[in-house]
Amino acid sequence: MTETVTATIDAQTDEDPGRFFWYAVYVVIVVIAALPLFGFRLPRVFPYLPLLIIHEFAAFAYVGHTLFSNIWAMRIRMTQPESTGVWARAMLRKMALGITATTAVIVPVAGLMLVEDWGGLIAAPWAWDAYLAFWVMAAVSIVPDVIRYGRNRNSADPRHGVLSGAIRGLTALVLVIYILVCMIAKTSIFHGWFFPG
Repeated sequence: MTETVTATIDAQTDEDPGRFFWYAVYVVIVVIAALPLFGFRLPRVFPYLPLLIIHEFAAFAYVGHTLFSNIWAMRIRMTQPESTGVWARAMLRKMALGITATTAVIVPVAGLMLVEDWGGLIAAPWAWDAYLAFWVMAAVSIVPDVIRYGRNRNSADPRHGVLSGAIRGLTALVLVIYILVCMIAKTSIFHGWFFPG
């Protein structure tokens, strides 16, 4: 009995021998992405208006793709034959690496440059809150998804990760709505908790 349990644990442990490297990659990305919340600033290297257009269009592409891909791919992967689900997962992988990964870099970098006109994130509470929400979304959803789809270990199983993906997707949706509120209404909830007065 003990040998069986040990063999099962060993099999689960050896199932993904490269996982610790990817855990480290995840931690490095999340830590670096958090630096602007503590005062790291990016100088604006492009004129304001083109940078604003890039920021806005990348944000629209990110939100549109995320909503479309989550609804479309999740539905197909759960309801269609396995071969169709495998195809949908492969298409979702291409979109995750081509659109999500790209726009998830462009949007915050352009935003950090734009907010320099207000004195950086810490001086602009609404932008700080929006960046905080984006950082949480990256930690919970974007970075794990891009790493998972990049590695593509479960390409033959269309239902793998659907439930956790749906939960992360709904969390990201709530955070996107909060980001929009911050950006449009120029309001914040959390900035004052960390920077009172």
